[in-house]
Amino acid sequence: MIILSQFVLWPLAIVGAATLAFGAMIAAPVREPPVLASIQAGAMAIGQEGKPELTRFQARDGTWLAYRFYPAASGAHDRLAILVHGSSASSDEMHGLAVALAAANVAAVAVDMRGHGASGARGDIAYLGQLDDDLADLLAQLRASYPQARLALIGHSSGGGFALRIAAEPLGGAFDKIVLLAPYLGYDAPTNRPNSGDWASPDIPRILALAALRRIGIDWCEALPVLAFAVPPNMQDVLVSDYSYRLMRNFATRGYKDDFASTTGPVSLIAGADDELMLPGKYADAVHAVAPKVDVKLIAGVNHMSLLSDPKAVSVIAEDVAKRGMTGT
Repeated sequence: MIILSQFVLWPLAIVGAATLAFGAMIAAPVREPPVLASIQAGAMAIGQEGKPELTRFQARDGTWLAYRFYPAASGAHDRLAILVHGSSASSDEMHGLAVALAAANVAAVAVDMRGHGASGARGDIAYLGQLDDDLADLLAQLRASYPQARLALIGHSSGGGFALRIAAEPLGGAFDKIVLLAPYLGYDAPTNRPNSGDWASPDIPRILALAALRRIGIDWCEALPVLAFAVPPNMQDVLVSDYSYRLMRNFATRGYKDDFASTTGPVSLIAGADDELMLPGKYADAVHAVAPKVDVKLIAGVNHMSLLSDPKAVSVIAEDVAKRGMTGT
């Protein structure tokens, strides 16, 4: 009886200890990092004059999501770019670039990705893959007005990681060009500064616990926040201060090596040589090791946010989109 009791009690004790350990990891709070002055200044430098009003489209779950539309200066309907902002931000971040693209006769759509801006519950999505479904739904609506347009997908920072993953998936076949702007290539990429240059603070214990639970089919805790950003307190009604586990996972690559290796169409990577969140000098080696044909450009005197506002930088990006991979050559 004693031996039998031990066989019963030890497994129960192990399960109990594991449950307590997972509970402790999940309960660990997300800590917001100090405000990052360079990012705040860079965001403030993006002009908002002439910003179009928000337009809405209905996603497949019935939610109305937001974007801003910038028609080509000539009124042409042959080229269209979808712009995906970075972490915490919204379509406001992409205004300067969208204006430059429109002036280059590329119509632009700057999206409030679900969980950001005026799209959905801030900092969260309902399931992994929902951002992909939203992009497909947006494309379906845009095709009604631009049935023959050549498409580009442009993503900045975390939006660049998202654009890279889309490029490697079937949905990427809809795009004639992918442009990655100072992309976040994942936690294991050699292009990362520690904690993304102190912009983001991950809750590692909670992330590990939720990843382990997902592997055994449990996803009910994935609305919990796991990643906090260096957002000023007075800007939290505009910017997203933290991400849930499922938003963090969906707004990212699967793994930059696999994603680059799986892309088939033209891809460009453009970053500022003075980027303070990434290590821009390492982009070329990291990317070309798995995708030698990707065009990598560094722009002198430009950092992570000024890439979207510096006249020289937005001109380089607009030229890349307008002349490469969007002209049928």
